[in-house]
Amino acid sequence: MWRGLWRRYRQDRESQEQTESGELWIRSGLRLAIVFALLFGGVFFAFWWAGSAVRFSAARAGDRSLPTWRVSGTVRDALTRQPIPWALVEDDPAGPPPFFRADAGYRGDFLLITLAEPHRIRVSAPGYHPVSVEIGRAWFLWMPRGNEKKNIDLRPLHSQIPPK
Repeated sequence: MWRGLWRRYRQDRESQEQTESGELWIRSGLRLAIVFALLFGGVFFAFWWAGSAVRFSAARAGDRSLPTWRVSGTVRDALTRQPIPWALVEDDPAGPPPFFRADAGYRGDFLLITLAEPHRIRVSAPGYHPVSVEIGRAWFLWMPRGNEKKNIDLRPLHSQIPPK
């Protein structure tokens, strides 16, 4: 009688260990597959990121840069806060070429598409002091596309407001 119980206990124990070891293999395989997929995705992203930076830098060095940075906003009077129609928004001529430009609309709104690198734009209108504004991001090599919102206030020539 004891032998029968012992055999049955050992058989139950062995079958349970086999089931657990099978589940352990499945779990280990699944974890390994997830780690491999994450590692593969990370390496793919790193190569894509580096390739984008090299393409952007090579285009810049070869003077074939494409404008990918969108700067939008409104040009307003610093005193009255009213929009200034037809203001000129352009890359600062003191910076490196190529230069891009745009005109503000009737409501003072503008959209300038320029290079993503950090540089200055110049905003001017008749009867107002021109203003230079910093745009772009320091990480332009890695993410060479983007949007930026700038609302620009111009000082009238006859105003008593000190320049910034």
